[in-house]
Amino acid sequence: MIFGLRILPAADEDVDAAALFLAQDSLETALRFCDAVAATFVRIREHPFAYMRFPLENPRLEEIRKCAVEGFPSQLVFYRVEGDMVEIMRVLHAARDLPEVLRDM
Repeated sequence: MIFGLRILPAADEDVDAAALFLAQDSLETALRFCDAVAATFVRIREHPFAYMRFPLENPRLEEIRKCAVEGFPSQLVFYRVEGDMVEIMRVLHAARDLPEVLRDM
């Protein structure tokens, strides 16, 4: 089955913010990060059920899954599968209070 891909605005903003932060030290690293995010999105789209669910207390969010960005293991992609669509919800650093950030999605 081929899954479509929908990237929510919050996820786009997360990627932009992380790239800007990385660019402060190295433009090359920031560009590599953006390429890695795009490759990770493709990998998720190709095999969306290969990654573990992320446990959250909100039952509305029980289907949220996570996948580390290739080459940037501290950056996590949070997504869900709805029918034939993969919805990328957020891209967050693992050091954040993830349950709190994801609570109101």
